[in-house]
Amino acid sequence: MKKISQIETGGRFLYGGVEWVKLYAGDGTVAISAEPVFERAFDEDNKNDWRSSSLRRELNGAFLDALVAEGADRSAFLDWESDLTADDGMTDYGTATDKIALLSDKLYRMFRGIIPRVDVWCWNLTPWTCEASHSYYVRGVYSSGALDWYRLQRHLRRSPALLSEIRNLGICPRRGRRREKR
Repeated sequence: MKKISQIETGGRFLYGGVEWVKLYAGDGTVAISAEPVFERAFDEDNKNDWRSSSLRRELNGAFLDALVAEGADRSAFLDWESDLTADDGMTDYGTATDKIALLSDKLYRMFRGIIPRVDVWCWNLTPWTCEASHSYYVRGVYSSGALDWYRLQRHLRRSPALLSEIRNLGICPRRGRRREKR
């Protein structure tokens, strides 16, 4: 079994029953799920503020619990602070701290070259604007990799990023879809 620090940037590993792609490592490792894990609305109340998003509650509640049930160590998920600056530069929403979050547009741009493309478009947590009259639009990524904005009432897939840093744990490396032989 390898340590997560031994996995190359862009490498895949299995943790908590989900296949992840390593984006970078600092004091821990930041990764994104290799495939969308479920289809959900960004927010059931049609608001683009990640801090009150129903998707945020699910990722840090039932989804995190499911990872732990599949063998992940809850204490290995470190706090991650997301910048909620809107696409138009408004900073009204401030930041949010989570164990698991979506990518912001800024992080998507930073890691675009190693984020796996999927057949559906995915949510980002960046609001289009914080202006109340348009607070039902949020950013997302097309299957082509292009950024766009979407109305929140659409129930489309998204990939949660494991944006809390994971401590240097022993994990099962993955290559493509095949498990690496030990």
